[in-house]
Amino acid sequence: MASLVSRLRHTLPRLSRVMQAFMPRIRPHGWQLFGALLLGATVAATEVMKPWPLQVVFDLVLNPPHATKHHAAKFHGPSALVAPMLQGDSPEVILLACAIAILIISVIGGLAEFSETVVMSNVGQTMIAKLRRDLFKHLMKLPPLYHMSRRQGDMIMRLTGDIVLMKELLVGNLLDSASALLVIIGTLAAMLWMDWRLTLLSLSIVPIVAFASAVFSGKIRRLVRLNREKEGQLASNAAESLSSINVLQAFGAADRAAKAYERQNRSSLRSGLKTGRVEALFARTLDLLTSSGTAVTLLLGASGVARGDLSAGALLVFLSYQRTLFKPVRQLAKIAARSAKASACGERVLEVMDTKIDIFDREGARDCGRLTGEVELVGVTMQYPRGDIALSEVSFHVPAGSVAVIRGESGAGKSTLLTLIPRLMDPTAGMIKMDGVDIRDYTLDSLRSQIAMVFQDSVLFGISLRENIAMGDPAATPEQVEAAAEAAGVMRFAPELPQGLDTVLGERGAQLSGGQRQRLALARAALRDAPILVLDEPFSHLDEASRDHVLAALHTVAAGRTVLLVTHQDHPGFKADVEVVLAGGKLVSMHGGQAPAAESAGELA
Repeated sequence: MASLVSRLRHTLPRLSRVMQAFMPRIRPHGWQLFGALLLGATVAATEVMKPWPLQVVFDLVLNPPHATKHHAAKFHGPSALVAPMLQGDSPEVILLACAIAILIISVIGGLAEFSETVVMSNVGQTMIAKLRRDLFKHLMKLPPLYHMSRRQGDMIMRLTGDIVLMKELLVGNLLDSASALLVIIGTLAAMLWMDWRLTLLSLSIVPIVAFASAVFSGKIRRLVRLNREKEGQLASNAAESLSSINVLQAFGAADRAAKAYERQNRSSLRSGLKTGRVEALFARTLDLLTSSGTAVTLLLGASGVARGDLSAGALLVFLSYQRTLFKPVRQLAKIAARSAKASACGERVLEVMDTKIDIFDREGARDCGRLTGEVELVGVTMQYPRGDIALSEVSFHVPAGSVAVIRGESGAGKSTLLTLIPRLMDPTAGMIKMDGVDIRDYTLDSLRSQIAMVFQDSVLFGISLRENIAMGDPAATPEQVEAAAEAAGVMRFAPELPQGLDTVLGERGAQLSGGQRQRLALARAALRDAPILVLDEPFSHLDEASRDHVLAALHTVAAGRTVLLVTHQDHPGFKADVEVVLAGGKLVSMHGGQAPAAESAGELA
């Protein structure tokens, strides 16, 4: 008993927390759920009425009583009510009336159950679609640091599989529980009407079923959570291996990756099989308990028929009612197990939804308008949560319209610095100014609209070239998209593709060369028409010919803009107005531009 209380103390708060968190999503569908509840009540009523015609046929047609008060007194339930009304009718008429009653009850119950299922499905699908949308939007707002510390496959599992299972918890289980309770109440009322002693005997197994449900639900919740985590790891490793297939094959590591995946797959399989065994054991335990109750009722009920206290038809209907009663009792127990399973998924979704977005508009933030492009770093320090310092008190100034080259070896803090410019992260200390104003005083949307970025690994999507470029400005006209493509040198290779700019790319633009992908990224930046252009190693991994094409495109795109270019080597033909050299996260030298004033360096956030 102490173990049961302990499990309930740990399981119920988790379930309650999940339900409370998502209850606001249920309220807008209140009237639909109320209608489904009424339909469930109709289904429950027909379940209670289904055995009635069977008892009447058994007592009045198949086993007609002698016309004595003694035999008339043994009728219970429906037979006792119907017998006076059908007195004098032939068995054929009684049989026909009962057959019609069975059909009417079945049609009403079937229509009600069909309508209830449709309503519940509509509510559930709508609710889950909105939840998936909100979860994805939340993920899109979380900073890169969050995504860097999580496995992508696990996030996908939460966004897809976990949310689908939550539909059972938020809609299905609620309505199923209400319907099951209605059937239990109606069935108990009918059973008490027929024989209260046998009814109390039937209820004796309910506490045992509740105990078994509490024990198994806790185990299932823990196993499901572990299994979902393993599946998330499996999905992450599969995505990682597939995205790196060229490297794996080139280094002869494809077989090793397959074997590693197989080991994890076996681990996930063992976890899933264990969960399945516990669920199967729970189901068989419920069947055994309810079958035991039926056996005891049959034994005592048959004795009552032999004594003349109960008609054979009444016993038959009572046993039918007992099966009807045990069915929702088992259903409630299974709902408890499903709820434990779904609550484990709900906790995983909540872990993401409860993650605070730490990059947001501060109070009083304003639209920055059109910036000139002046950039200034004042005592900028960036320390990651794990403790390592990426930047330490870095200060420099880039005048509007200048080209600033930021150099340094790998790990010097160059890429971290660039992520601070559009506020993908905020510095631990210090500030970044644009046009003399702390960028945190600008709204995020307006600030980022003034910055165009080209990353080291050109991020392209599995859509057409035209649509990839248009991401720089979704409101751009086709003519503007083509002009940006021309400026970035995309039109030098696009006409050779099957559908030109409308050619659909594969995942990440794999069928394009490195130089072509980089020019496409530059076209996207050119279309953005932002005064600040940020480039992270745009020439890396390019051969000399491709580099020259990208360099030519860059000169065109960078005209009239402030350019922040991260690189680790010199590039002929590219002149820098400001040169910043970083080492170990610190500024070691600067040429051109000017250092911030000493008093400005004290204005730390």
